[in-house]
Amino acid sequence: MQAVKYHGPGNVELVEIPIPAVGPGQVLVEVKYCGICGTDVHAYAMSGIFDWELVPGHEAVGYVREIGENVEGFTVGERVAIGPPGDCGACYACNTGNPNTCPHAFPNTLGIGPDTQGGYAQYVLSRFPQNELFKIPKGVELEQAVLFDVLGVGFHAVRRSEMKVGDDIVVSGCGSIGLSVIQTARLAGACRLIAFDPSPERRKLALLAGADYAWDPSDEAQIAQAKELLAHTGGAHVCFEAAGHPTSTQNCTDLCMANGQVMIIGSDNRPFSLISAALGPKQLDFKLTFTYTREEIHTLFELIKLGKIDTSVYTTQTAPLAQVKEMLEALASGKLNVARVLLTPNDN
Repeated sequence: MQAVKYHGPGNVELVEIPIPAVGPGQVLVEVKYCGICGTDVHAYAMSGIFDWELVPGHEAVGYVREIGENVEGFTVGERVAIGPPGDCGACYACNTGNPNTCPHAFPNTLGIGPDTQGGYAQYVLSRFPQNELFKIPKGVELEQAVLFDVLGVGFHAVRRSEMKVGDDIVVSGCGSIGLSVIQTARLAGACRLIAFDPSPERRKLALLAGADYAWDPSDEAQIAQAKELLAHTGGAHVCFEAAGHPTSTQNCTDLCMANGQVMIIGSDNRPFSLISAALGPKQLDFKLTFTYTREEIHTLFELIKLGKIDTSVYTTQTAPLAQVKEMLEALASGKLNVARVLLTPNDN
């Protein structure tokens, strides 16, 4: 079968590898779509993300094609999403209600863990089907379900925050994660919802997703407008950093009210300096957030089915595996401005 091999920054190769053999407790899935995640783009553009070879792709959906012995609850032909392998059920994180931070799960995630084979391929072997396969319910299309990862990250961030009904919210970064935060915060009862992004196209999407205002963070006049709107409390109750950039983090700290909260979602390997003399008097609460739980994905599918999450704001473009380098280059350079490129491994 065809697959894409990652050899290092700027170096990916279309290769032929065997279709994985299905063993006991395992499920083979034919990939219909696999999203190119921001993590994949960062790994392609810079070192320090993946220091190992692998077949990328951790945002895949498709059809169950073969089921190994001792697997229950799945049928051939069923539609599934393939996510992180979930909790081990035995470690401290799992047993204290934080399965998304299980130290044994992330290294086993298909398309992220060392030497794994992810969804940039025609087939994927699920070694932990009870934990990493999510059934896609009727009423949810595959084109919607493939957004589960980006939707889940934003959804989890809002649920992990201290946001309350009626709070003023700032979202810095209106890529796919930021759009998810905007939709979820609107569902959760945000009062004023102010979004920032340097891209005019993304600002338009932010408004479609439910933001009241969408402004350019490099425009001092628009920053001043935001501060004027938030003057009563001196800033936003919660600021969500969803761009993964130090200037975005700084924007959040500047716009957050005293005793407010800054939620760090974006992943980046560039350092950000915390100056205690400047930030201490505001007594800000900095909190990081990571991925999502299995139950949150089930909830998101229900919200999509009920029409409470609008996936139409997430612009997509499809491409075959043969165009993966072209797509990664375009995304890394900013020349392609869509929420997700969906690879179609089984379409020539």
